Amino acid sequence: MQKSVLEEIINAEKEAEKLIQQAREKAGEIISAADVDYNQSVLSAKEEAQKRIQAAVKAAQEKAEADFKNAVEETEKENSAFLEKSSGRTEAVARLIAESLIKPEYERE
Repeated sequence: MQKSVLEEIINAEKEAEKLIQQAREKAGEIISAADVDYNQSVLSAKEEAQKRIQAAVKAAQEKAEADFKNAVEETEKENSAFLEKSSGRTEAVARLIAESLIKPEYERE
C-alpha cells in the first residue's frame, strides 16, 4: 500500500512536471506571437508616422512656394507702381542731365 501511494505521488509529480513544461512551451509560443504582433505594430506605426511627416512636409513646401510666389507678385506690383509714379521725375532729371551735357553753359536756363 505504501508502494502504491508512493507511486501515485511520483506519478503526480511527473504529471505536474509535464504540465509545467507544457505551460512553459505555451508561454514561449504566446510570447513569440506577442513579439511578432508588437514588431508588426511598431513597423506599421513607423510607416504611418513617415506618411504623415511626408504629407506635412509636402504641404509646408507647397505653402512656402505659394507664399513665395505671392511675395514675388506683390513686389513686382509695388515696383511697377513705383516706376509709374516716379517716371515723370526720372524723365525730367534725365532731360536736365542731357541738356547740361549737350548745351553750353551760357545757353542753359
